[in-house]
Amino acid sequence: MGSYKIKRRDFLNRMAILGMSGGSLVAYVLDSSPEVAEALAGESADPLHTQTTLDQAEDDVTTGFRNESSQHGSIGDERTKISHLLRRAGFGGNPEEIEQYLKMGLQATVDYLIDYEKTNNDSLELRLKDLGLDIANNNTALQRWWLLRMIYTKRPFQEKMVLFWHGLLTSASSKVGKGPKMLHQNTLFRNHALGRFNELLKAISKDPAMLIWLDSKRNRKRTPNENFARELLELFSMGEGTFTETDVREVARAFTGYFISNDAFSFRASQHDSGRKHVFNRTGNFDGDDIIDMIMEQPITAEYISKRLFTFFVHDDPAPTFIKKMGGILRANQYKIRPLMRFLLSSREFYSEKAYRAKIKSPSELVAGTLRMLEIETDGRKLPAVLTNMGQTLFNPPDVAGWPGGHAWINSTTLLHRLNFAHSITRSRIGGTKLEPRRVLPNGNAHEMQLTISTLVNGLLDGRMHPRGREILEAHGRLLDNQISSSGKSSKIVDRSQRDLAYYMLASPEFQLG
Repeated sequence: MGSYKIKRRDFLNRMAILGMSGGSLVAYVLDSSPEVAEALAGESADPLHTQTTLDQAEDDVTTGFRNESSQHGSIGDERTKISHLLRRAGFGGNPEEIEQYLKMGLQATVDYLIDYEKTNNDSLELRLKDLGLDIANNNTALQRWWLLRMIYTKRPFQEKMVLFWHGLLTSASSKVGKGPKMLHQNTLFRNHALGRFNELLKAISKDPAMLIWLDSKRNRKRTPNENFARELLELFSMGEGTFTETDVREVARAFTGYFISNDAFSFRASQHDSGRKHVFNRTGNFDGDDIIDMIMEQPITAEYISKRLFTFFVHDDPAPTFIKKMGGILRANQYKIRPLMRFLLSSREFYSEKAYRAKIKSPSELVAGTLRMLEIETDGRKLPAVLTNMGQTLFNPPDVAGWPGGHAWINSTTLLHRLNFAHSITRSRIGGTKLEPRRVLPNGNAHEMQLTISTLVNGLLDGRMHPRGREILEAHGRLLDNQISSSGKSSKIVDRSQRDLAYYMLASPEFQLG
């Protein structure tokens, strides 16, 4: 990622440029990581003074966003709604895309994103083919391949759903190992992204990567493996406290006979326990597919998966009544995910102020979104390492629960890596990646940096930025305009100044929120 690194003191100085040292950064950090807050507090010799400053800062940023909301109105503004939709149901949109969707209208945009099979994606497949990546045998190449899909796909909602399923129905390359199994699982998620949930669960129960991940590649009737049975019930479909230990043992028996042979699933009838099993107060000679059908019959299942979808796409505190409504829609549509997501992405809850900028972007969302929104060209060769430094290695979640997400994305280390990424990407210091400011920013006008600031705030932040940060940025822009004028409008100084402003915007707390 180049040799540039932000040191701790430099980090504080740079954040002060955005008015963040005593304002939005502190509130952002306090809500994200006590570790960082303590580190920042260490800069003051007076703990009492520091705490007073932090308390005031939190008040400042809250008041600032309230003022912004009253100034811009609610998220009911069509442009803001579409930008919000593109971030949540994809990875953000560039100015040209936003204008295109504005002409279509919000509901037509929702339908366009969800009905992605109608959209030609050949340009992405050609781009990936030309790179000649060994995605079947090289995990880094596979990570690079998927990131490039997120950045350049014409079907962003499809990739966002693949990311959702990857975080829910987890497997990790650290245990699965090299070879095509993780690629095949990723393709499985893509093919089943909006299909029936029961069909996806049946497919994942026979997926070689999952069988290795949960120790079921040789599930014999004499020693049934309970790992997959437990995670199927607890993490994949129903949730904690919704089943008994007897259910786990009996479900494990139903999945006996599942094996991997020559890197593919095989069912060995001689190793299947064909005896009667007692699951969910029912008795019968159940096999694995029977169990999944029975799981779908449990009322909690539709509500569990509805809540997981809601908290991934909307915010972390859904109303129980709304989750029940989602569950009813899912059951009424035989567990098809597409109708449920059409409802969710069209709902008042999705476009509420409570949902707006309510989620911290994951590293993949941050990186893919930055490159999409600024129309940055990349071959992706250095991007997997960038994500890993921020705390996310694609195809290798930390455990069966996936990435915890939310505030866990931000700590003293990962926050600095986010800022280093913002700096490196705007300076084109990431190998194989190049930002051309003139593709997305104005040029050749008087007061050019003020126009640049307006373009960036409108394009990256929906026109909503903390007043203190906006005021300081505009003052900095006036300084840059004076430098440009005194240099005779040197193109090099214009380019450097625009890159500076782009960096400050990408480093802002608002941009870290999706």
